[in-house]
Amino acid sequence: MTEIRSKEVHVAVSAEELKSHLQDLNNLEGLLPSEKVKDFKGTEDEASFKIQGGLEIRLTRTSEAFEGDVLRLLGGGAPFAFHLDLNVSEAPNGARASVLCEADLNPFLRMMAQKPLEALFQHIAGAVEAKFGPASA
Repeated sequence: MTEIRSKEVHVAVSAEELKSHLQDLNNLEGLLPSEKVKDFKGTEDEASFKIQGGLEIRLTRTSEAFEGDVLRLLGGGAPFAFHLDLNVSEAPNGARASVLCEADLNPFLRMMAQKPLEALFQHIAGAVEAKFGPASA
């Protein structure tokens, strides 16, 4: 299993406020790179979109809300099994957030997909920080 982590960002809202925003998958659209994602469709529980190259990705929540500090999203549509964990926890002056992807990538797929996935998750983390503002030190 290949693990791909985003950077951890510190934002100026409470963990509860950030969790509330992230658990509605409609809100995922605003965190994705618009120049690389097309045809976003979302509901509170599911989201799908096409990425460059025409691959459609589907994400489905595994529970109604965060379980502790983690919201797990099961992936579908890709030529490999994966899930995303949105991690959110309390921090001084706000919350900490990061994305973890665990993907079943064979060596060939890892070579092709790892860098684009890393870039996608870094973008998502950066978009969370931009949307909610960095936490003050």
